[in-house]
Amino acid sequence: MGSIIHFEEIDSTNNYLKEHCSSLAHGTIVTADRQTAGRGRFNRKWESQEGGLYFSLLIKPQQTDFWPNFTQLMGLALCRAIEKLYPHTYLKWPNDVLADGKKLCGILSEGVLSGGKLEGMVIGTGVNVGQKTLPDVGQPATSLYMLGVQADKQLLLNDIMQYFWQDYPAVEAQGFAAICEPYKKRFPFIGKEISVKNGEKPLFGTVRDVSERGTLLLATASGQEEIYIGDLIV
Repeated sequence: MGSIIHFEEIDSTNNYLKEHCSSLAHGTIVTADRQTAGRGRFNRKWESQEGGLYFSLLIKPQQTDFWPNFTQLMGLALCRAIEKLYPHTYLKWPNDVLADGKKLCGILSEGVLSGGKLEGMVIGTGVNVGQKTLPDVGQPATSLYMLGVQADKQLLLNDIMQYFWQDYPAVEAQGFAAICEPYKKRFPFIGKEISVKNGEKPLFGTVRDVSERGTLLLATASGQEEIYIGDLIV
């Protein structure tokens, strides 16, 4: 694990790494007790009360063909680490971690451009660890504490990063194919009817599979669709 920069309070751990990307090393992590401007995917607000584990990781891959799959690698690392504490934990494509049908972790990844080229990638993660209550975020949410689990945030972070780095070289070289099987093992929606929303009209269908590119294969009334980005709604 790389060096860790910790803040008691910051606007966003992602913002810090994006602003300092050029001067920070591959593998740098920024953690915070609280974020005042945390964000989720599609620019949603991420509530960051004290008690959660909030961190962002900076990576600077040499091979850039598979950048989107590093986010899925982080989702898998989160699920692997948390299922040791609470076994009823699983993935919701592309990278959310749920427990008992409620959101436990979220990820926001952002590329950093320099001179028109990708200089790095920031993977921001929020894990609901010690919160006793959670605000309404438009979907059911839970914390490890609310699930009856007492977790040490630093030990949990260490575990997450151990799983992330153990598969990082393979994902950098092969993309999602390197983690396809362990990912699908934790993705219980294959064969289920769902809808996917990506800012447009929801698409309804049955989940056929997750491809070796990490995309969602959805059987719809008009044929099979390959989904690259979106929100899976069950």
